[in-house]
Amino acid sequence: MAQASAHADDADELAKKVSNPASFMISVPVHSDSDFANSSAGHGFYQTLDIEPVIPFSLNADWNLISHTDIPFAYSDPAGPDAGRFGLGDISQNLSFTPSSHGAFIWAFGPQLSFPTATNAMFGSGKFSAGPSGLLLLQTENVTTGASFDHMWSLFGSSGRPDVNQSEVQPFVAWHIGKGRTISASLDASYDWTGENWSLPASVSFSKIVKIGEQTVSLSIGGKYWIEGPDQSPEWGIKSGITFLFPSGRPKP
Repeated sequence: MAQASAHADDADELAKKVSNPASFMISVPVHSDSDFANSSAGHGFYQTLDIEPVIPFSLNADWNLISHTDIPFAYSDPAGPDAGRFGLGDISQNLSFTPSSHGAFIWAFGPQLSFPTATNAMFGSGKFSAGPSGLLLLQTENVTTGASFDHMWSLFGSSGRPDVNQSEVQPFVAWHIGKGRTISASLDASYDWTGENWSLPASVSFSKIVKIGEQTVSLSIGGKYWIEGPDQSPEWGIKSGITFLFPSGRPKP
């Protein structure tokens, strides 16, 4: 019985780390999004798969660096001539500096880069872009709440593509309900200053820490609804994911 209780405590601690993008833990999230749209041309279906390795580095006694890479793959099947397209999207890299010692309040900041790696014009911007990013987070025993934010400008790339000038703010809250289980809600608010339009998908999801053999993972499932979006954007979606966790065992400062 004591062993089961200890396992639940470990799962709860891991669940809190998963909800904290600045936690000192190697992880590899693999997220799948199935998005559906209705338009005058018919129904559209969009599928994305993001592989996002997160690797922390200890710079010194005071600072950590968190590397977060996003490698997106996409499939688009809208009505019309561009149906049935699959390819790699623009790979992005975020480097966040965060204090190695902190209390309930956690913050991080650093640069974010986007590389024009898309194999199809509809999956990327055609531009190399960069800008600042940050994270503010408050974590208690049962709740993690905060917001991440970034702004991206295109620096160079295809002259035939629109410039990138986009702001994004993502407020989120996660309720840790015990036994490695978490209920999360978020709003991903982004504004395209070039196209002058908003994208506002809201999400709710459930996740749980489990073991598959010797590998500890976080499994998640949830839904999305677009409060607002540009023309032909999705209206609702289903999101799921598996995050492979590799606790470092690094002692707390």
